Amino acid sequence: MPRVSLLAGCLLVFLWSGAGQAGASASGGHLQGKRSFQEEMAALRGEKAGPDDSGDVYHGGGLSAYYTAPDKLFPGKGRYGQLFQFLPMVRWYDPDHYYNNPAFRPVSAVTGQYTGHECIVCHTVENPQIVAQWRRSRHGRPGEGKEAVGCEKCHGTDHERLLMPSYNTCGECHPKQLIGHRDGGRGSHAHAYHLDLVEDGCYVEKPAGEVSACLTCHAIAENRCDGCHTRHEFSVKEARRPTSCGVCHSGPEQYEYEMYMQSYHGMIYQGEAHEWDFSQPLANKNYKAPTCAYCHMQQGEHDVRRASTAYTFMGTSLVDRGAPRYKEIREWWVKTCQGCHSSRFASDQLEAMDEAVKLSFTKYREAMAIVVDLLNDGLLDPMPQDLAPDWRGRHTFSLLPDGHNRKYNVSEIERLTYELLVDITDAIYKAKAHGAVYSPIYGYWEWAQDRWLIKIKAEASRLQRFSEIEKRLGIRHEASSFWSHGEYTDMFLGWKRKEGDVK
Repeated sequence: MPRVSLLAGCLLVFLWSGAGQAGASASGGHLQGKRSFQEEMAALRGEKAGPDDSGDVYHGGGLSAYYTAPDKLFPGKGRYGQLFQFLPMVRWYDPDHYYNNPAFRPVSAVTGQYTGHECIVCHTVENPQIVAQWRRSRHGRPGEGKEAVGCEKCHGTDHERLLMPSYNTCGECHPKQLIGHRDGGRGSHAHAYHLDLVEDGCYVEKPAGEVSACLTCHAIAENRCDGCHTRHEFSVKEARRPTSCGVCHSGPEQYEYEMYMQSYHGMIYQGEAHEWDFSQPLANKNYKAPTCAYCHMQQGEHDVRRASTAYTFMGTSLVDRGAPRYKEIREWWVKTCQGCHSSRFASDQLEAMDEAVKLSFTKYREAMAIVVDLLNDGLLDPMPQDLAPDWRGRHTFSLLPDGHNRKYNVSEIERLTYELLVDITDAIYKAKAHGAVYSPIYGYWEWAQDRWLIKIKAEASRLQRFSEIEKRLGIRHEASSFWSHGEYTDMFLGWKRKEGDVK
């Protein structure tokens, strides 16, 4: 018998014997008060159970490994600073609070004070690419009569107390760009980290190792300038390309980059951008098709929200952008399109976006009407009170105004409804706003809404039918304990919250 089939057979016998029926515990899931789940799996595979940081390879999905938490975590900040913690990597993305603070600064093996020239001599050997990038930059080649911006200008001269630059550092020489960046309202880069992530507990409810990617995009967008102008060349040519924006503005809940690339604008960019001179200012005489920065950062504007109608939480809130109150900004967009299109064409395209967006929300409301009825009738499996508590220590239904939308640790129908809004409905707006042709219908969006609505109705029908059968048989259903506890589920901050954790 092949090895995989033999293992599957052993696992089936193991489960059939009842060894897998007991609930999991916070320590990893002891079965029937005897051996842990990991020990049972190790016995089946003929290997030893052990910690996942041992360097050993745990075959078959790592079933015989125990999770080991990070040795070192940095405290959070703000209202929830006592509740959540970050991996040490946060110091690179929130430098003013962490890296430049002696309590969190990494230890340097090099001591002493150094001039910029001495830095170049050493790092030409130690980090040659950094030096090469700097030499190509405006800092390294400032032009006739101007002094180069050396390493010490941004990092200081004391090697034991080196600084990690933030937007404040760059703003010393680029005040106009700094003011634009910091002037943005909610939805701008200015609030991507402190407001949208640190002050919103749902982003940090999970273990530190799982939110490090959220941290990277949100923090670097707000706290540093080299998210767009990457170190150490800080090239404006690089920042003007859509690929710079696509690092963060792509994938579920974002999709701006994909939608742009599916548009005729994106098609022209992909086919002809190698002929464009990105060292030239953003103007229609220099580029055949608009880029992200062309539309959202006109004339070097660093407040990316200045061209926005209303903040809709990435498209998950509904607004008619063609309403009379937005007449001025609508005319601004029409004028932007007039570099290549007639005002009539631009107006019709924007109106089509408005209608698609308004229509898309009818499907979400239809789904929510079904789900709220199930909630009121006590038919969700599990109901909110049967789940692990959220980061506030509550059992609030995640899709209602006082809950926090999430796709994990919820019932199946909540997950589907969340995805219908956050992954699909918002993408219809982004598809239409960016001129995508394929995706609004055939891709993941309007037809996907139809599919998700069918899934939600089918799940609602199943729950209602099960409930009716249970009533007739006199069965009182109780949610399984695995909805509230498990090796991973026990790590949610809702379980760890203590009195005084929130300021």
